[in-house]
Amino acid sequence: MKERFTFMCVGVQKAGTSTFHDLMNQHPALHLPKYKETHFFRDDEKYRKGLDFYFSFHFHPSEEGMLAEINPEYSYFPVCAERISENLGTIKIIFILRNPVERAYSHYKMTQSRGLESLDFISALEKEATRLNTAFDHINFSYISRGKYISQIERFENTFGKENVKVFLFEELIQNPEAIVKSTIEFVGLPAFEFDYSTKSNVASEPNSKLVRDFVYKPNKLKKAIGKLIPSKALKDKIMVGLANMNKKPAASKPLSTELKRQVYDTYFREEVSALEQKLQKDLSSWKYGAS
Repeated sequence: MKERFTFMCVGVQKAGTSTFHDLMNQHPALHLPKYKETHFFRDDEKYRKGLDFYFSFHFHPSEEGMLAEINPEYSYFPVCAERISENLGTIKIIFILRNPVERAYSHYKMTQSRGLESLDFISALEKEATRLNTAFDHINFSYISRGKYISQIERFENTFGKENVKVFLFEELIQNPEAIVKSTIEFVGLPAFEFDYSTKSNVASEPNSKLVRDFVYKPNKLKKAIGKLIPSKALKDKIMVGLANMNKKPAASKPLSTELKRQVYDTYFREEVSALEQKLQKDLSSWKYGAS
């Protein structure tokens, strides 16, 4: 099946990859995993099960056509580029980037909604460097480091070749999804198709029940006991995702002030955005909050 694997959208988190997934999933000649974000190439335990497990568990063997995955974890974790290349060869790589200040705050609100973040936003940013010790920490508290896009892009360019890496912006996807999808299908070699662009995906949410939230996202004795009855980690993950989705309601999130956004930009992202603008040859002035 790996001969049919065509592309991987590797990031970034909180940048519209759910919308992109739901759009691309409409194409009849393209097959994505049964469950979005397998984390196979990031999760050591899953990866040890091998590529046969990846294909047999996440894809329908009877389906014909191209295969792909959209998983925004892969851009951030350094091991993923090498693992993808070793197992799938030279495929097409897609990035969707978002204003790193907006991305960081959206990431923070998600972690907070899961009951894992007790610090205020600025304190969480200030303490990030001392918090990133385990894979769990990197998944949940990497607000700044996930916004350092250049090193992530260059890692995939060095592994797959610059000609096989395409970068879009979140704003482009939101304002003109038709153009992004058209560019994508041309880039990966899919035939033309009439897409439905009316869908909205992964709207910001908060939990209905904190008890259910804590059961899903925090270590606890009950989850551990139930886990012993379900030997399959993949099945346990599926159950947890299902519970989390059922426990969602639209979030009433207070946006950051422009002043605070500018402060975060100046402190953590000014040099990165300036260098990224040069690298991509894209206008990123809307990310700069009036700074030059």
